[in-house]
This record gives sequence, C-alpha cells and structure tokens, in this order.
Amino acid sequence: MLQLQKQDYLRTPHATLARALEAGLFEETKIVFFGPMRLVLGHPEIQELLKDTDRFAVDARNAGHDSPFGLRFLPGSLKVLADNLLGLDDPRHRQLRQMVDEPFRRTAIDELKPSIEEMCDRLVDNMLRTGETDLVPGLCRELPLQVIFELLGFSDETRAALHDVMKGVAGGGSPFQMIRAIFRLKPAQDALRREFERVRAEPQPGLVSELVHAEADGERMTDDELLAMVFVLFVAGHETTSHLISTSVYTLLTHPGAADQYRAGDENARGVAVDELMRYCTPVQMTKPRHPREDMEFHGAQLKKGERIMALLAAGNVDPRVFDDPLTLNLARRPNRHLGWGGGPHLCLGLHLARAEAQAALSCLFDRFPHLAFTVDPDKLRWIPRSGMRGLKSLPLGFQ
Repeated sequence: MLQLQKQDYLRTPHATLARALEAGLFEETKIVFFGPMRLVLGHPEIQELLKDTDRFAVDARNAGHDSPFGLRFLPGSLKVLADNLLGLDDPRHRQLRQMVDEPFRRTAIDELKPSIEEMCDRLVDNMLRTGETDLVPGLCRELPLQVIFELLGFSDETRAALHDVMKGVAGGGSPFQMIRAIFRLKPAQDALRREFERVRAEPQPGLVSELVHAEADGERMTDDELLAMVFVLFVAGHETTSHLISTSVYTLLTHPGAADQYRAGDENARGVAVDELMRYCTPVQMTKPRHPREDMEFHGAQLKKGERIMALLAAGNVDPRVFDDPLTLNLARRPNRHLGWGGGPHLCLGLHLARAEAQAALSCLFDRFPHLAFTVDPDKLRWIPRSGMRGLKSLPLGFQ
C-alpha cells in the first residue's frame, strides 16, 4: 500500500512511483475521511479514466450515492460548496465552465503577465525589507492570492475574509487542522454573499461581477453556485500554484546545474522548463475520485458501481511508455504530455494562470539572486503531510 503522506516519499517520490507502476496498473492507499482507495497508475489508463464520462462520474450521485462526495456527513458550510465546478458532471459542469472560461484563456493571461511580474518583485522586496527568509509564506502563498484577488476584483472586506480562510486551508497543517479552518468558512461566505449583492446592483470591474451577470444556455448561477465557483478558483488555483512554486525552487536548487540552465533560457525555454517542473514535481498528486456508473471491468480490475477510484497523476508522470528517462529532470523535454493539469473535461481551468505565475516567480528569484541557496539542509525540510498534495511547509533561503 502506498504511503503518500510520508516524509520520505514526499522528499523523493519518483523511484517509489516507478516501482509501483512496474508492479501493476493499480495500487491501494488510504485517504483521510475517505478510507481505502484504489489508485490508477498508468498514463494511458489515467487518460481513459478522466476522459470516459459515459462510464465514470465525478458526482457520486450519478453512481448511486446520496451525496456529491459519497460521504454521509458534511458541515453545512461544505454542503453549500459541494456543487462546484470540480465535482459536477455534464451538462451542468459544461454550463458553469462556459461562464468562467474566457478570463483564463491563454490570450487573457498573457495580458496579466506584466502585472504578475510586478507582484513578484514587490513580494520579494517586502521579504528583503522585513528580513523574511521563508519563501513559502513570503511568496509561494501570497502571489496566487494577490493575483486571484486582482482578477476577481473583490472589495477590501471580502479580501480580508478570504485571506484569513486561505491561510488556514493552505497553511500546511494536518488534515484535521484543515477541517478546523473549514469550519471558519461561514464568515467568508457571508462576506461573499454581500459582495454578490453589491455587484448585482452596481456592476464593477473584475471576474466576480462578470460571474454574477454571466449566462450559459439562458441560465445564471445561483448564489450557492457562485460561492462554490469562487472557492474553487481560490482553493484549487491557490494550492496548485503555491506548491508548484515551492517544489520547483527546491528542485532547481537540488539538481546540479538546473538553476543555471533555467537562468540561461529565454522566455520560451523557461516555459518549457516550467512544464517539466510540473511533470517532475506534480504538486497535485492525484485527482478527485471518479465513480463507475455501473459494475465493470477496467484493464483487468473488477470495479463496483459507485466505488471510489483516483488517478495517481504523479505515477502517470513517470510512465516509461510515455516519457523517455522519466526519473530524470529534463528542463528541455519536448514533447511533454504530462498529467500535472489533470485531463478530460475537468482539465485544470487555471493552467495558463498557474504556469504564468510559476514562471514569473522563478524568473524573479533566479534572475535577481545568482547565488540563491538554502539556509538549512534541504534533506531536513518538512513537507505538507496531506495525501494528494506535494508541497513544502517552509523553504528558508539566502537571497544572494
């Protein structure tokens, strides 16, 4: 059984994943609150699982369960958020995605890049001014929050409420600490409802105002759907980007010559490097559960209707059937059909934004500080002990 939350695994997961994949296409693990879970390991099999919406449902209610996640108990604040973009099947998933897709397209994100680069410089300047050396709170967590705040166009009140919640949810603690943070969602949800009323009466610049007034197939989102959408944009986008930045810096500094190779690259080469870092680091290790709509056979495994199955993206990203020398970091790897952004209809909505933020952060750090280095033994750094994510709890650096 794979122990995906152990420090030894999180520090160097690649050989463990390669051995598991060599042993078979499926593996077992335990996920807090869900219990035993079957994992799909192979790259082609993961793609099939994520794309075949006729046989596999994201919403457990479409596979015989009574609740979206197949869980009997959910706090009230989470029930409101259950019907979100990540947990719904078509046609409602497609309708909601159409309402929010445009601002996250590559062309729209390209226009944001200068602003994202300025935010990086300001955050690093603030770290130097205050003497903060830990990159995780100083840049990795703050940059995605500031970008999404700017994109959504929130009032100061709503920013403060959401910032407090996100510090608890993405603070790197145990699953139980995260649950305590979830029970503090109510004030943030109340602030968001007031925000929706404000922009409904007086439209403002920003995505939240666009969402309130957006339509797809003649329908608008309800307030509960708006709440769920905003939290998806925050939680999914924030954690992915935060952990991509921290693990990328760690990887570039622990692989001889990698930092200098990144520095020497032009913008296009750096974009290729970020994609390879997404493959190699895989900050989102696995997908949300899928559920067979009926009893079936899947690549030799007998699956029951409603059973929870997860795609272990990190294993698919070291599949030798798809990647040459998959255990080696190759910052010039092309093509790179990695699974870091997921796949199928639920392909990461914010992939272009996350890629732009990561590239801006890495370029800021490695261009400004030619001798950037750890201030502690990298083998002693602690990783977030949460199944499904791979990110550092802290990353103390010397800015030289």
